[in-house]
Amino acid sequence: MFDPSSRYRDVPVTSHVDEQGRARPWAVLRIPPATGATILYETRPQDRIDLLADRAYGDPGTWWHIADANPAAVADGPSALTDTPGAHIELPQPVHREVLS
Repeated sequence: MFDPSSRYRDVPVTSHVDEQGRARPWAVLRIPPATGATILYETRPQDRIDLLADRAYGDPGTWWHIADANPAAVADGPSALTDTPGAHIELPQPVHREVLS
């Protein structure tokens, strides 16, 4: 049901049968895993969560790793992580060295 790179790839899927007898698949609630070691990163004016993920991990689709490491900061959506230049967020290790420069 989910792409292999999706954060939902390991979430159990179940289905609900509606009044017309149609099975409607849905994913069970995903609990973000502990992220392990992180580094503190100060956001920059040009940062965007997908671009930061691309610089940090080589894949813009892995932005959800950053969101998982900052659960309180994503209450207003993942882009809230990089909306304020100078904010400090956690980046799960390992990250590419160019992110630190």
